Amino acid sequence: MGYVVPADTLEDLGGRWPDQAWMLVHDGGDLLAETQQALEAAGRFYPMVAYAEQASIARVMDVLGTGAVGYLEWPATGEELRRCLANIMTRRRQGATATLEQAQAKQRIGALSPREKEVLNGVCEGYSSKEVARTLGISPRTVELHRANVLTKLGVRNLAAAVRLSVEAELAPSLASPDERELAA
Repeated sequence: MGYVVPADTLEDLGGRWPDQAWMLVHDGGDLLAETQQALEAAGRFYPMVAYAEQASIARVMDVLGTGAVGYLEWPATGEELRRCLANIMTRRRQGATATLEQAQAKQRIGALSPREKEVLNGVCEGYSSKEVARTLGISPRTVELHRANVLTKLGVRNLAAAVRLSVEAELAPSLASPDERELAA
């Protein structure tokens, strides 16, 4: 399946970034977010697999929603690890998990705050800033500030590029109206 380069920190790689890699990152504290930020700063986007001894289904779903392509239980025997990674790779080849471009897009979108994601969803669904503001219960000026932050964090120049990234990441659209949110609550 390849070879493993163990590292406690990204600095342990010595600045030598492989062209292709998968990263196994412990799901503890802020390590996943810090790793994603460091990779983004270095201009590197690798499919990331999180691991932990115990994780709730909600936590696993949160991690997968921020760009990870898989989640492993740890500790695992060598055979369990190979089998789990093989399953992730098989699903990936079958299109069930992210391609490299999707993984990159998911990582970048994962860096957005929940409110920024809501604003991006609204834009992707074709709503104007006033409509997004009304739906979210915030001012249009606040929506404009969130839109500017989205462009900066995603490293894109315009909303069309942000929408393209959202489509690539298969970001789940759904900007619920206030009435729909009341029904869900």
